[in-house]
Amino acid sequence: MERTTWISHRGYCLDAVENTRNSFDAAIKLGFRYLETDLRSTLDGHIVLQHDSSLQKSCHSDQNVETIRLAAIRDLKTHDGQAVLGLPELIQDYSDYNWTFDIKEDSASRTLDLLAQWAETGGPKAQLWLKDHCRFLLWSKASGLQALRLFPQVMRLAQERECYRAGLAVVARVPQLSGIQAGKTYSIPPSFAGFNLFTKATLKAYHSRKARLLAYLPEDDDASKKAYFLGFDEILTNGRRLF
Repeated sequence: MERTTWISHRGYCLDAVENTRNSFDAAIKLGFRYLETDLRSTLDGHIVLQHDSSLQKSCHSDQNVETIRLAAIRDLKTHDGQAVLGLPELIQDYSDYNWTFDIKEDSASRTLDLLAQWAETGGPKAQLWLKDHCRFLLWSKASGLQALRLFPQVMRLAQERECYRAGLAVVARVPQLSGIQAGKTYSIPPSFAGFNLFTKATLKAYHSRKARLLAYLPEDDDASKKAYFLGFDEILTNGRRLF
């Protein structure tokens, strides 16, 4: 793995709708090998790549992913004329890349079960792909436990409450209360409540506990450069890969 892993957040979306073939292709053209996307599941049990439950942002439709069938989504186009991508298209065209799957809580249980079904059908090859190329971001204790049961070998990022607790303890200069666990990856934004979090001391608090630190959506190139030169392990960005 590189010194700092650059991750494209929903693909590079300057001229493309997020979570689409055009956004992922643009990110790959810029040199990203690690990408992030959002997984939701339809009423009839298909996984699609969408951040919002509502299809308004991507397709100008007032329908919700979780309450309609895949055929209805296939009838839609994004506002730049693309098809909404599903898991089969991602596997077919982008399996050489590394993925963070943000499992949206609205349908997390169903989505995880569907992923497990896909892995079982695909056999050892599919299971190995998940282990080697994917990790999960989950948003509740229940979905975290379900993912652990179904995919014990797939890495899971620290959940929001864990990141919040750790970051707050570091800001308060009581890292012994942070609950930071070795081997986990924690996310922090550039600042919180007016406190700059992209500092050498912040990084040390995590690294001294053998945890990894992800710079969460730096607001501009300067913030990304700061995280890079400080030695953050990962940078999740809406922008370009700078190094």
